[in-house]
Amino acid sequence: MDRTVSTVPQRLRPRKTPIQTRSGATVDAIHEAVIQVLLAEGLTRLTTTRIAERAGVSVGTLYQYFPNKQALLFAILLRHFEEMAEAFERIGIDGSQRPLADLADSIADAYVSVKLARPDVTAALYRVAGAIDQFRLSTSVFKRLEAAVVRVLGNASDASFNDLERVAFTLLSALAGVSRGSFGKLVSGPEVLDRLRDEARILSGAYLRAASNV
Repeated sequence: MDRTVSTVPQRLRPRKTPIQTRSGATVDAIHEAVIQVLLAEGLTRLTTTRIAERAGVSVGTLYQYFPNKQALLFAILLRHFEEMAEAFERIGIDGSQRPLADLADSIADAYVSVKLARPDVTAALYRVAGAIDQFRLSTSVFKRLEAAVVRVLGNASDASFNDLERVAFTLLSALAGVSRGSFGKLVSGPEVLDRLRDEARILSGAYLRAASNV
């Protein structure tokens, strides 16, 4: 069983994982349909019938993969966190050492790049996370995020840390806070997202300098 879902309650797990290209495309279409229905109708009008119609599949096909709406919402949140982990894992993949300031910017940029790749999707996911207990996702996906940041910080050429796991946890929590706050202020205008990358860099750099043994 995939370790990223093994600790999720049975009723929230996907019924099966797509193996063939065709089934993978079907699941992708269902995931995209969830986002589109959320944006167009809102969470209260999100139903499996509307999702299936938007995805161009039958409700029966949807239920082949997901036992209920909650399982589907958990699945799209899990995919988002996995995309975030992949973005961190691409930083300094060659293992070369770099100054802490550069690594701080890279971590901030990776985080923000996932959030801003499709701002509408991120906004929809925050609605989902606010309506369900996202921490019932597998702890392994959060550990994967922390492990990726720990590896990056371990390559700092000019600084060290007493507790890398604690530093990674705090930094990720802080970035999550500024991101959620920024998307929450979208009603005041899109310029708040234009500032997100700069603010994330400032936060990351300042915290990591303060937490390090320079």
